[in-house]
Amino acid sequence: MSTSPLPDNATATTSPAPETFSQIVRATTAERHSAAEHSSFMTDLMKGDLNAAAYTRLLAQYEFIYEALETVAAEFRRAGHPLTQAFDHPGLDRLDSIRADLRQLAGEDHETEPLPSTARYADRIRATVDTPERFLAHHYLRYLGDLSGGQAVAALMARHYEVPSEGLSMYRFPELPKPKVFKDQYRVLLDEAPFTQEQRDAFLEEAIAGFDLNAEVFADLEKVTSPSAAS
Repeated sequence: MSTSPLPDNATATTSPAPETFSQIVRATTAERHSAAEHSSFMTDLMKGDLNAAAYTRLLAQYEFIYEALETVAAEFRRAGHPLTQAFDHPGLDRLDSIRADLRQLAGEDHETEPLPSTARYADRIRATVDTPERFLAHHYLRYLGDLSGGQAVAALMARHYEVPSEGLSMYRFPELPKPKVFKDQYRVLLDEAPFTQEQRDAFLEEAIAGFDLNAEVFADLEKVTSPSAAS
């Protein structure tokens, strides 16, 4: 990919333009990713200012999101779609682990309704069943997030709120290589995937939408989390 000439006031340390598709994805979504990551709810949760119940509420919303994601994944798996096959790693599936964690943290008979933003997010994912490139945008966002920031979430939930290991299985991937190794392999798959330019554009659009919807879930969680949650 060619780059534009340096402007007159630029220096040799100017960051190079992204070259690979995975780099383009990361650069294009960086602002939305940061906004979601630094939402008030997640900031307070990660700082230890809330409690284990707040984490459980987050996990309960994830159940709806991953149910949608893995239902669509199963459809593509059955179809053997050539664009999604390379990304089909059964060891990524999180729904069973999320449900096991919820049984541990909220009891066998817990019942939760999706927040409005969660319902919109799940519906958006389900709507990708006929557009594999858009499905893969959500696949990328969720699973690479679990293998990245999710590892810090697990460590801090255990440290701040004494969430037991049995309630944090969502963030364990015993069937995959070490997180960094797998993430590097995943980005190579993105770079090598036979996307058309139109499909790349759709992937980027969907990834941005995914981060925005994720931020909306955090905003809704903040509304239902008591200011005295840490007491």
